[in-house]
This record gives sequence, structure tokens and C-alpha cells, in this order.
Amino acid sequence: MVRASSLIYFMALALPAASLPSPASSPAVSRCAAQMDSSLPYYVPEGFHFSGNVRKYYVAAEVDAWDYAPSGYDNYLGVRMNESFRAQTWGYIPSNTSMGTKYDKALYRGYTGADFKTRTEQPPWQGYMGPTIRGEVGDMIEILFVNNMELFYASMHSMGLFYPKEFEGSIYYNGTGTHPSLGDAVAPGECFVYKWLVPGSSASPDPGMNSKLFSYHSYVSMYQDQDAGLSGPIIIYNAGTMESTMAQNREFVLFYGDNQESNSFLALHNVQKYLPQIASSFTNESSTYPKLPSGNESVWYPQLINTPNIPSINTSVAANFFPMNGYIFSNSPAFEMCVNDKVIWYLWDMGFDTHTVHWHGDNVLQHGIVTPSVAINPGQMITVTMNAANPGWWQVICHFNQHLSKGMEANYIVHGGVGNDCTLPPLEK
Repeated sequence: MVRASSLIYFMALALPAASLPSPASSPAVSRCAAQMDSSLPYYVPEGFHFSGNVRKYYVAAEVDAWDYAPSGYDNYLGVRMNESFRAQTWGYIPSNTSMGTKYDKALYRGYTGADFKTRTEQPPWQGYMGPTIRGEVGDMIEILFVNNMELFYASMHSMGLFYPKEFEGSIYYNGTGTHPSLGDAVAPGECFVYKWLVPGSSASPDPGMNSKLFSYHSYVSMYQDQDAGLSGPIIIYNAGTMESTMAQNREFVLFYGDNQESNSFLALHNVQKYLPQIASSFTNESSTYPKLPSGNESVWYPQLINTPNIPSINTSVAANFFPMNGYIFSNSPAFEMCVNDKVIWYLWDMGFDTHTVHWHGDNVLQHGIVTPSVAINPGQMITVTMNAANPGWWQVICHFNQHLSKGMEANYIVHGGVGNDCTLPPLEK
């Protein structure tokens, strides 16, 4: 173990690509599974009225291959990526010195049970987001989280729900003692059970709206964790309305992300896997970290591991992306609905820039105001509704010019209309 009093020379030596996913040991998972006991946490806020419902989830952090443009096309221009002047401009074409659009990412994956053998299904448009966690006001959400990465730490930090200190999922010096909670930075091969409560303050404040978006993400070294890919949505419903809301509305999450792949904690691993011909120029590079004579090793060590400092891996080697749900240039599977369907759009921004969400073809309703666009800031989650009144194939984009040029656009399709049928399963009325 590296000691707090030493000068740290963090050698840029990554593990072979095939060795990165490493399932947590059965004893560790069995130990954590026994803690999925549906008991409330040691501290419950005043005024919380427990519904008796416990929503159980099984989530793992794993390394998976990802392509921001899997079709091979810039579908905004209708040309192949290598013919797209925009893809050329922003460094999205693979070469002997650039990775293009294919990377390994650290992603949350949902499973059906504590054996972590069968992944839960997700709609194709959900992209690289983690599984959607759902609950109602008054519920407790209980999550068995497993870190299946071999080298890096991970956690699950809720943005919007109530959690006692033990279940914060964020590591920093906070005066609570020598050792932080194990859930603040879950070590490789380890697990933790998070218990989050859904208080009345999490309910939608808008009349006629019964749902609201929150989110979760890893918070070991947040900048690098975000660029690596560890984020997922939480949808909260007013008490007793989840089933009816899901049955009567099309629900879509739009995640406006900023991914600087050169800053991901997997940056060196990606160079070794996708650019092996130049990997040696990076693997011999050392990065010097300052002395930490008074630091608490249990606090700074996980952050150090998740913050490799390799300056020569820059945006010319690993590009900077502005994706929607992990896709650029309309490579996302379309968001589909029928004409006159009620639609709930859950908007979410995580990164370093503000975005302007704009739909062609239809307006949305935000806090009782009809608008064609919605501004959203980093760390913000917004819920809006739409009546899909206009049949056709439409764009939803970021109206910030440079973000649009970098590929921040997707499509939504309103099926039906005069002379056309909608073959999607109908919503309940």
C-alpha cells in the first residue's frame, strides 16, 4: 500500500484489456446480499412516512466497449463518418494516432438478482446510462452494488433522494472519523448496500404531473468518474401513481453528457487496447504527485487511483464528445411514440457545459408554460411533458452551435397520422 508520507510516483502501467472486468468474489456478494434485509436505515428524517414498499436493485460497475457512432455514419449529414467534415474537424476519425469513436467505458449495469448473472433489459435508446431506478414517495430504495472493475474504485451517489451519511457514496474528508464508509469508495471486487429514502420533498411540485427525474453517479473522483461513464437516472413518482403514469405516458430520458475521453480513468487502458502501436510512448510515462504528510490515506488513496495524470493523452488521441445518451450524429435509436400520445421527457445534464434542449415539430410544457426549448445546467434534472400532435420524423438537439456541430442531436418519431397506422403498443387512456 502506498503510504501517506511518501512522494508518490504513479507509474502509468495499465492492465491488459482482457483483465479489466473481474466479478466480485462470491463471499463478498453473499455478505452484502445478507444486508438486503428491507430494514430502514439507522436515521430517518422527521416527517418521513414509510409506505412499506422496498424497491430492490442489483447494480454493477463494469468495463464495456462503447461506440459513440455505431452506424458508421454522420446521420445529420447523411454521409459516412470518414466523409463527414464535422467528424474530421472534431477528431472523430480513427487513425494510427487517434481512437475515433470507439472506447472502453466504465458503466453501471443492472441485474435481475444477487447472483449477477442476468442483466436487466433496457430500452435501446437508453444508451450508456445505468439502469433506471424507480420509486414512489414513501418508498425505500435498496441497492446491492458490486464493483466488477479490477483496478478502479466506484460508488453510487444519489442526487435528490434522502440518505444518512453512511449511504452518501462520496469520499472526502468530512470529520466523521479515520475511516470513511465503505460505500463512499467501493474497492475493486467489493460490494456495498445503499439505502435511499424517497421523502415527500421528492414529489413533483407541478399540478397534473406525477413524476420527476433525479439521478445517481460515482463520486470517488467525480470528474474522471463522469468521463469514464458512471451515471444513471432515477425516476420518482408521487405515491400510488407509478404504474398508471408508466401505462399512460411514453417516458424518455435525455442525458446531455460531456465526455472528455482523455480525462477518463480508462484513458491509458484505451490507448493500449485501441492504439497498441503507440501505447509504449505512454506506458513508460510517470506522473509525480505531491507529498501528503498529514492526509488520511483511506480518503485520498481511492481518489488518486481514479485520477491518473497522463498529460500526453490529449484530445488529439482521445476525443472530447458531446453525446446524447452516449451517441453522436443521430446514432441513438429513435424515441418512438404514436400521434397524440402523452410523452414525459426527463432531461439531465452532467458535465461542464450548459445545453439548450430543442425539439423540432412540437413544443413541451414546463411548469405550465409552453416552450420550444429548455435550458439545462450541469448537475440539473428537468421534467417536461409533450402532446405528440405532429406526425413525422423529427430532431431533438442541443441548440448551442458548437455542441450541435459536435453531434449533439437525436431523432424522435411520431407514428400515425392521416393514412398511417401506429404499430406501437397503445397507451392506456
